[in-house]
Amino acid sequence: MKRYLFWLLMWIPWLGLYAILILQKQETFPWFTVMQILILNIIVVNIRRKQVGLSIAATLKSMVPGIGYHEWRRLYFAKP
Repeated sequence: MKRYLFWLLMWIPWLGLYAILILQKQETFPWFTVMQILILNIIVVNIRRKQVGLSIAATLKSMVPGIGYHEWRRLYFAKP
């Protein structure tokens, strides 16, 4: 997976949810859709993690701000 495809798969569902919330003006918040987006993001991060060769611990470390800078850079910006 190319890094730009990774970014698209991470952000397009959230932009779609934002558009749904703005355009439809629903009374209730779509929790089911949010859960589906979170599961999709977990799947995409797992695929990317395997591709760049990070362990699960390094991936979790990359998601903590200020601690896993090198892992974060590798996960989100490295060329495969």
